[in-house]
Amino acid sequence: MARASIIIPNWNGAHLLPACLEGLRSQTFRDFTILLVDNGSADGSVELLASRFPEVRVLRHTENLGFSAAINTGIAAGDTDYVVALNNDTEIDPGWLAALVETMDRHPDVGLATSKILDFRNRSIIDTVGDGYSLSGLSFKIGSRCKDDGLDHEPFDVFGASACAAIYRRSMLDHIGVFDVNFFAYMEDVDLSIRARLAGYRCLSVPAAKIYHMGSASTGGTASAFSVRLTTRNILAIIIKDIPLALLPQVLVKTTVLQLGALFQCLFMKRHPWLRRNLKAYAQGLGEAIGYMPVMIRQRREVQKQRRISTGDFKRLISDSERLRRHYVSRPIPASASAS
Repeated sequence: MARASIIIPNWNGAHLLPACLEGLRSQTFRDFTILLVDNGSADGSVELLASRFPEVRVLRHTENLGFSAAINTGIAAGDTDYVVALNNDTEIDPGWLAALVETMDRHPDVGLATSKILDFRNRSIIDTVGDGYSLSGLSFKIGSRCKDDGLDHEPFDVFGASACAAIYRRSMLDHIGVFDVNFFAYMEDVDLSIRARLAGYRCLSVPAAKIYHMGSASTGGTASAFSVRLTTRNILAIIIKDIPLALLPQVLVKTTVLQLGALFQCLFMKRHPWLRRNLKAYAQGLGEAIGYMPVMIRQRREVQKQRRISTGDFKRLISDSERLRRHYVSRPIPASASAS
């Protein structure tokens, strides 16, 4: 049996797959299988795999069921110790998987770990070294748009893992559950990370696991109507589903003030042009969030039942992630990097 299964969701990504899969062929760690879950592509993705990448096992959905469902299909089809989620719009360093698996082997209390994700077009710029979370109910990318100074070598704790390129211990997923299909896409990895942290699992960032990410290459960009609708909905869904009761009023008040402030600035100060372009999608997301509340409240009972850390400890994890974000922003850029 292989040690790791790499699960790649795909929806009309034929133009992206060759670079991603060639990177997997070059990995120094070889004890893995590749499961590509196709969400009803109509661009020849499946035919491309059959002709050029026969080592890839293809699992087909007849329609686009979303990122969460695709990953879950891959998880159910495998039996490896480790599950690796990988976006199709990535290129990978040869030592990427070896670094992730070695880290998990060395740290049995770690349930999930994230790669060092760099910008595809400017590879000296960080996309993220891990996810953070704030008491305003918003997640954020740690290190985003900062220069990669190369100072970090050993794995370090972060709040959560970006499912763009993350490894999960199967025993943890058996315990806390897999990705929530209600999220479809966007924030589903934040939800899983919060559930993992509440259940007492650590999350590490692995600097040696380098990967280069295009970002939203299949869904129309980070500020498309699709992403605005789902992100708006899923932000509120996470708060209702996951946040400990003692913190819930504080987070709800902060996120409400933040949302109203953004709307005011958009409508009366001509700020946030991405929101002005997508006001209808934003309103749809809010409406869907209200409709999802009964489902999230039911799921909340199970999340809180599995909780193993105190509210104070969870609040410290949030504070640590915000402190780590400030640390990256404030780090000086080495002279050699600034001159490049």
